[in-house]
Amino acid sequence: MAGCIFAAGTDLILGFFLEENYSPISDTISDLAAGGRYAPLQDKAMETFAVATILTGLGLLLARRSGAKWILGAVAMALTGILVFLIALWDEYGDLDQGGWVVHYKLVYAMAALVPSGLLLLRRDIVRRSDHSKLVGILFPVLAGLWVLGAPIFYFMHTGYDGLVERTLAAILIIWVAVCAWSLIRERELDEDGGRGEV
Repeated sequence: MAGCIFAAGTDLILGFFLEENYSPISDTISDLAAGGRYAPLQDKAMETFAVATILTGLGLLLARRSGAKWILGAVAMALTGILVFLIALWDEYGDLDQGGWVVHYKLVYAMAALVPSGLLLLRRDIVRRSDHSKLVGILFPVLAGLWVLGAPIFYFMHTGYDGLVERTLAAILIIWVAVCAWSLIRERELDEDGGRGEV
C-alpha cells in the first residue's frame, strides 16, 4: 500500500507541480524518468512500486490459497513487478539517447498480457475476501477491459495525449495492486482477532 501511495504521489507532485515545461497530459511518466532534475526520484518511485508489486504477488502466493487461477494470477502480479523494476533500473526509455539497449518497449509488451490476465485470474478469490464484493467483482473486469483497450491505443494515438493514456494505465496497475494488498491486510487482521472482524 505504501508503494502504491508513494508512486502515485511522486508522479502527481512532480508531473503537476515541480517539473518545469512538463505537461502530465502530453508528456509521459517515462519522460519524467528519462531526464530532468527529478528523474532519480521518479526512478525510485517506480522501483519502490515495483518492489511493492512483487511483494504483493508473493504475499498472494503465500496466503492460504489453492487453485490454478489464484496461483497464476499471483505469479502474473509478481512478474509484472519484476518488469516494472527492470524498466526503472535499466533507465533506457527509448528517449533517443545514443547507446544502450532500449528495453522499455519489450518489457511493456509483456506487461500488456500479464496485467489483464492477472486481474481476471484473481478476481473471484479477491471478491470472496472483499468487504465490497460487488464493487470488486465489477472493478476487476472493467480495469482489465480498459487495459486491453488502452495499451494498444497508447502506441497509435497523437502524442498530445499519450501522457494521459499512460497515466490511466498506471492507475489501473496501482489500483490492482492496492486492492490485492488490502485484501492481504484484511486477512491478517481477521487472523489476529480470530475471524470476528474486530479490526
